[in-house]
Amino acid sequence: MKNRPALTRVLLFIIMSFFARALVAAEIADINPDLEQAIAWFIGSTGQVDDSRAKQHLEKAIATGDTLAIMWLARVHSTGRMEFEKDYSLAQKIAADIIDEVESLARQNHAEAMFLMGTAYAEGLGKDKDAAVAASWYQRAALLGNTLAQHNMGNIHESGTGVRQDDTQAVYWWLQAAAAGDAIPQWQLGRMYENGRGVEKDLNEALRWYRDSAARGNERAQQALARLE
Repeated sequence: MKNRPALTRVLLFIIMSFFARALVAAEIADINPDLEQAIAWFIGSTGQVDDSRAKQHLEKAIATGDTLAIMWLARVHSTGRMEFEKDYSLAQKIAADIIDEVESLARQNHAEAMFLMGTAYAEGLGKDKDAAVAASWYQRAALLGNTLAQHNMGNIHESGTGVRQDDTQAVYWWLQAAAAGDAIPQWQLGRMYENGRGVEKDLNEALRWYRDSAARGNERAQQALARLE
């Protein structure tokens, strides 16, 4: 029993270390509230896609100097998303200045940073384009529940970009993103069910997903409904 005080100290150290790691993980997982809202309005998980609101929230997040928001600015300029002007040169410059900080967060298992590393390799933002490396980052973020990473995992499996083409896997990942309220994967699922790709053909299920997507403002889903109903 003489070793009880030492054992107690060891156990206390282990417990404190566990809580310290949990606290660090929670801090790393945090995302700027305005960035979170920007993404929600952008994908439609609020119930409606609204690029204007998304842009307003992103600009607020950027004004705080948030690393991930700044990388998002590069992303939206890359292809002209979220009502930002398409300017690939500007996107590359922004990304080059911030990519090391994004990668540092990603290597600490921050899901949004992992997703953004995927986009960096997919779009050549601060990194040389590499579809396979992009896919690996998307997968890591998707497994942590990042909706847009799940969205993109569906995209790359359908197209065979950086991974083996696989409609079943495309549907698997789109189902997860669609369940989170992402309008584009909802439309994609409608298309897959309508055509029997990766799933058994089911027009009723196709219509259900088209309706969910259309309600969020997706024009292609609205066009599909006009064609089928």
